[in-house]
Amino acid sequence: MMSYLKKIRTAFMNFVVKDRKSPADNRKHVGQNLMLLAVFIFFVFVINFAIIIGTDSKFGVNLSQGAKSVYSKTEVVPAKRGTIYDRNGNVIAEDSTTYSVYAVVDTSYVTSTGEKLFVQDSQYDTIAQIFNEQLGMEKDYVLKQLKTKNVYQVSFGTQGSGLSYSSMSNLKDALDKAKIKGVGFETSTSRMYPNGTFASQFIGLAQWQEQKDKTKIFTGTTGLESSLNSLLSGTDGTMTYEIDKNGNTLLGTGKVDKKAINGKDIYTTLDATLQTYLETQMDVFQGEANGVNASATVVNAKTGEILATTQRPTYNSDTQEGLSDLKDWSTLLYQSNYEPGSTMKVMLLAAAIDNGTFDPNATYSNVNGVQVSDVTINDWSLNDGSSTGQTMTYAQGFAYSSNVGMTLLEQAMGDSTWSNYLSLYRFGYPTRFGMNDETSGSISDNSVNTAQSSFGQGISVTQTQMLRAFTAISNNGTMLEPQFISQIVDTNNDSRRVASKEVVGHPVSKSAASQTRDYMVTVGTDPYFGTLYSKTNGGPIIQVGDYSVAVKSGTAQIAAEDGSGYITGKNQTLNSVVAMVPSDDPDFIMYVTVQQPENWSGTFFADVVNPVLEEAMLMKDSLTADSSANKQDISKTTSYKLSKIVGEAPGAVTEELRRNLVHPVLVGTGNEITKVSVKEGSNLAPNQQVLLLTDKLETLPDMYGWTKENVETFAKWTGKKITFKGSKSGTVTKQNVEAGTSMDNVSKITITIGD
Repeated sequence: MMSYLKKIRTAFMNFVVKDRKSPADNRKHVGQNLMLLAVFIFFVFVINFAIIIGTDSKFGVNLSQGAKSVYSKTEVVPAKRGTIYDRNGNVIAEDSTTYSVYAVVDTSYVTSTGEKLFVQDSQYDTIAQIFNEQLGMEKDYVLKQLKTKNVYQVSFGTQGSGLSYSSMSNLKDALDKAKIKGVGFETSTSRMYPNGTFASQFIGLAQWQEQKDKTKIFTGTTGLESSLNSLLSGTDGTMTYEIDKNGNTLLGTGKVDKKAINGKDIYTTLDATLQTYLETQMDVFQGEANGVNASATVVNAKTGEILATTQRPTYNSDTQEGLSDLKDWSTLLYQSNYEPGSTMKVMLLAAAIDNGTFDPNATYSNVNGVQVSDVTINDWSLNDGSSTGQTMTYAQGFAYSSNVGMTLLEQAMGDSTWSNYLSLYRFGYPTRFGMNDETSGSISDNSVNTAQSSFGQGISVTQTQMLRAFTAISNNGTMLEPQFISQIVDTNNDSRRVASKEVVGHPVSKSAASQTRDYMVTVGTDPYFGTLYSKTNGGPIIQVGDYSVAVKSGTAQIAAEDGSGYITGKNQTLNSVVAMVPSDDPDFIMYVTVQQPENWSGTFFADVVNPVLEEAMLMKDSLTADSSANKQDISKTTSYKLSKIVGEAPGAVTEELRRNLVHPVLVGTGNEITKVSVKEGSNLAPNQQVLLLTDKLETLPDMYGWTKENVETFAKWTGKKITFKGSKSGTVTKQNVEAGTSMDNVSKITITIGD
């Protein structure tokens, strides 16, 4: 057994050593193997290098992007927010740079030589004193911030942000003088309102706002700044810079990745001179009346342009003084519903004249009032005990602001006829003139409320609705859309869109409107019946130089919030006045309201209406001139393409179209747009008329001002037969079937086309 094992071992050893080489041969063999391995590795490297060069990637990773992430950085290039101007190019709102102060408190922030670049404990009191002197900060607050633990740097709240350049410079100089390091400033975009208190609620504010993801954006938050935010804001761009190994930007290496598109500039219809003057006179008016709120607006009677508008209380847009004290943030011009009172009698009288119901010389007695259902309507003089009643003509009743007389006229017309006139005046429908969150007002079909609406009670309106209706009286029956945009200028491509007036109906005839203005004159000139005639001064309260002025005052009861009726007490009313000058062919309309004044006399109206309208008449040439001449060097028109609107809510669509200076013609009272007269994606010209059909069309619309093409489109949609007469071109001046007629009773319509 042992010999067998020995044989095996001998055989194994012989096998192992049979190819044994000498040390020199072994070294040679190893060298050959290493050379082959080196050649193999070289070829692997070459192939790998070729793949990297060819594909710019390794293991699915883009190598160039990886290098860029190490040796480059991308920064957002903010788009410039569009500037807001008045009609003449005076700045109302524009971008500016503001500064926020911070202090480095991390003790590791030192230079390579050991110089301390952080705020030291021994400097805290000095910094607190400087911040108190320069920024008005409480010293204790500054010290509390500086002593915050485990942070790199600290900030100082709202008082330490939004600093102007001068405030920042003064603060920096004081810190340098005290030899304090570690305090720095960050820059940010802000909005400057150089005119201060200037249509503040209407223009609104643009501010930094935090999003859900904690990022902040600079955006319009109220007023025009919010409503036109999509036009004003623009689109941010990006730029990439190369950086060194220490993260420092290498100058001259910037490359634009995406160009910033600046926001569009908005030229409003406001006039800076008239607006500033209105603000001054409004202070006088509110100082006397001290109302819960007050408002005043001046409109171009022939175009519907809002030339000046303001309200009280208000605030300084630039310093924001008074902003925190506002209890009601709404803009009274279009966000407040109210019962207008006797200024509504202007529209009632025009309707009664148009309807043939009004006989100026017919008489009536107001002694016992007028009974409507279970309600007795009396005149103001009987309600306050200043009169036991009298007999007067209907013309005198209008000057006297007789509720009884106006109710009798409404009853003579009939509820359905008066309700149709209210619809023609577009009460109950928002103006949709381009501002967000507009309220609609309301009309009741209750017989008592319908009767009371003849003198402005039992009906809810907005000021823009009243101004829209007033233009029908001032403009000889042609009703105009209120406008606040004069032109939109795109500085990215030097193009613009220019507005022109928009006709939205013709509720009464030219004769009815003209006669109504004549009767309005008697409100201020009739020494016995005129409610705006001052017996003390022996003349009209509202006087504008030597011009004849059409006026009407109103005193409305205010509904209680709990729905229990009207609030009672001294001066618990909404007082208002409308004035049109000159009365024979008005250039301007002014409408003023004041709610629940602490002190009241009708003569207070003279302190705001008279001087402002006198100023307007002196400025007539500039106020009525074509403001688009300010940009006559721009001939290119900015394009605007119609988005998908079928199926959308008509209110939002009409607002958006008007924001882009397109004239929507909304047909029906439905909640959804079903048809549109132009194709989706079409480029719409400025002031182009676009017909929109809703899912509810019960009555024939007022087609006054429609283009012939849109009338033909309407006929196609509804299956009605249309016959045209008059001019071959132009717009509708007459329709033989009365607007408001049930569509079921309409088969053929004759339309007159004219200029």
